[in-house]
Amino acid sequence: MWLSSSQTFTRTKRIMSLRLAVATEDFASSLKKSIGLAATCEVAGVRLNTRSEVPPDQATKSSLRQVLLYVRERQLKVAGLSCPTRHALHDPEYLEPRIDMIRKSMSLARKLETSELLIRCGRIPDPDVESEPVKTASVSVDEQPNPFSFATPSTSAATSPAAEFSVLCEILNDLAQHGNHVGCVLNLQLASYDQRLIKRLLSEVRTGPLNIVLDPATAVMTGAIVTDTYRDLYQHVGYVRARDAVRDIDGAGVEVSVGDGVVDWVELLPTLVEADYKGWVCVERTGGDARADDVRRGVSHLKKLIPRTSD
Repeated sequence: MWLSSSQTFTRTKRIMSLRLAVATEDFASSLKKSIGLAATCEVAGVRLNTRSEVPPDQATKSSLRQVLLYVRERQLKVAGLSCPTRHALHDPEYLEPRIDMIRKSMSLARKLETSELLIRCGRIPDPDVESEPVKTASVSVDEQPNPFSFATPSTSAATSPAAEFSVLCEILNDLAQHGNHVGCVLNLQLASYDQRLIKRLLSEVRTGPLNIVLDPATAVMTGAIVTDTYRDLYQHVGYVRARDAVRDIDGAGVEVSVGDGVVDWVELLPTLVEADYKGWVCVERTGGDARADDVRRGVSHLKKLIPRTSD
């Protein structure tokens, strides 16, 4: 039984706290300097980017040892890895290079003394829809594909959601199995929090563990209630991206600094503790002109609200 936010806060003060982290990419500097700047935020961990900071194809044993040395010297831990991709996981365009990059990134996790890798899943196709209605609306000249482009045409438009869902499950089963061998657990960044589709997808992946990322900003921008979403999916949440957002009257949303949006952190943070959440809470800012400063303010804001242990 879940407690109210006030009851939870009172009770969990005596139980445990949460592990805060920041993403080094938000400091827009060299990796060594970014780790140092992250340490000034007085967090427990730093999340690294495998595309821009520790590319697997360039990561030698020596370079990885050096990264770990930078992290340990500042009493930090590696709070997971991120492997951002430009397309949805199941998109047929550049599929093989994308999967190869993810597999190589997964193999870095244990070497960097972590176990989590965040990847973008994209929209989860509906397995109960065999085909989508054909759209006959005219397409403007600006929206038509360039006939002189060298890009490989995508076949996703001609593929049913059910077929796309099957492909996504096949990919995730393959990656989860690889994760078992290399000691890495995938955490899916979702485009929305449709609980029916999320639970259906997770039930189809049986070769290894698979978690989801709770991103309060995404929840806000897609109309989901953040704390209710966590309560319904808490058993599957392996990572929390601490982002904030606002939603306007037209239904659109925009990310803002943590504490400046509509996310009810006073309710969410104690709820995480009450559920015995043991993963990372990574304070992030993916936009704006002062990302590093926004991250620092976000960390400070959350520290005032996180339930503390009694000892």
